[in-house]
Amino acid sequence: MKIFHHYHHSKLHSIIHSDFWKFEISVWLHMIGYSVISVFIPILMLTAGYSLEMVMVYYAIFFIIDIPLNFLARGLVRRIGARLVIILATFAVIIYFALFPYLAGGQFLILIVLALLAAIYDTFYWVGHLYVFIESSEKLEEVSRNNGILNGIKSFGGMLGPAIGAGVLIFTTQSALLSVSIIFLTLSLVPLLSLKHIKDKPLSDSLSFKEFFKEFPEKKNFLSWFFYSIPMGANETIWPVFIFVLFGTLKSIALVALIVSVSKIVFSYTSGIASVRNREKLMFVGITCTLFIWILRLLYANPFFYYLSILLIGFFTVLIEVPLDSSIYERARLKDQSLNASTFRNIAGMLPQGILFVILALLVGVFKISFFSAIASLVLLLLVSQGLLYLNKNKNSLEPNSHHKI
Repeated sequence: MKIFHHYHHSKLHSIIHSDFWKFEISVWLHMIGYSVISVFIPILMLTAGYSLEMVMVYYAIFFIIDIPLNFLARGLVRRIGARLVIILATFAVIIYFALFPYLAGGQFLILIVLALLAAIYDTFYWVGHLYVFIESSEKLEEVSRNNGILNGIKSFGGMLGPAIGAGVLIFTTQSALLSVSIIFLTLSLVPLLSLKHIKDKPLSDSLSFKEFFKEFPEKKNFLSWFFYSIPMGANETIWPVFIFVLFGTLKSIALVALIVSVSKIVFSYTSGIASVRNREKLMFVGITCTLFIWILRLLYANPFFYYLSILLIGFFTVLIEVPLDSSIYERARLKDQSLNASTFRNIAGMLPQGILFVILALLVGVFKISFFSAIASLVLLLLVSQGLLYLNKNKNSLEPNSHHKI
């Protein structure tokens, strides 16, 4: 009995103290700290006196700065290592939140400074932490499962954050909300600093843009991310603003993030362990259902459905995100291109959103334009992920582990 207890205690100890789980704990704490306030960012700008058009200008500036900074983030990972890049990102977002009290008065300069800090945070954290994640999976067949776990942990942190943020904001002050966020973000650095066996810098990763996208799977996967990022951005940024304009309360915004996170937690791991063949089916279901819900959002004006649609989209987007990311990460490990994959994935997600928000900043009718853009992008995503896949099925796909479930 003692041997049995000692075995399981040792196994549990090794799992908890492994680099992968230390990294996951760091991501979880980080997501709580960031999501405590992130969902309220456009709302706090609106309540500070900025117009809806100015908020769109802020996001347009953010995306314009963000896109080239991805290459700086990649270069820094090569020079100083991903761990230090993630730490720099965390300090950038802490400063970002610390500057929020100065939003009052509708000053344009503070928006530019915030957009710069947000872009530094986004590029440094996403390029750095996705690289660490891909490298933390010791075996290729673990990547897909671990991606499901990572998405579940992010969603769990994303659920707790808005709940904590709403409670703090309703019962205390904005300053207290910022302090809570900064505490969690700082705590997220502790497990990150204790990583021992992670490959912090790439040994190769020297392929050019043209060489990286030479094979069909990279073209399909990253083009899919390109089109998917527009409905994703519309759902994560524009839809909460729409809900706030409709209902006018902070509670209504916190509820949006809570519903999204709850729906994602349950299904992240399940879609992460799907086989390569089933991923295509899951994505088809996810894209088709998400497209249908966006069409209903335009045609069916009902407050209850608006919230129900958040729950449904949260579920169906998991069927898109997790299989798509799993394919990207597996290909990255197979080709030893983890850093390029994390860099180009972030660019593929930010570039189309940048185009969208530049358009929204220049035109009126923010909500209708963004909703129609989401629908059009989902149609294109469906064609890329299914139609182009069929046309090119005989090409050299080199999908890893395509013959068995992961």
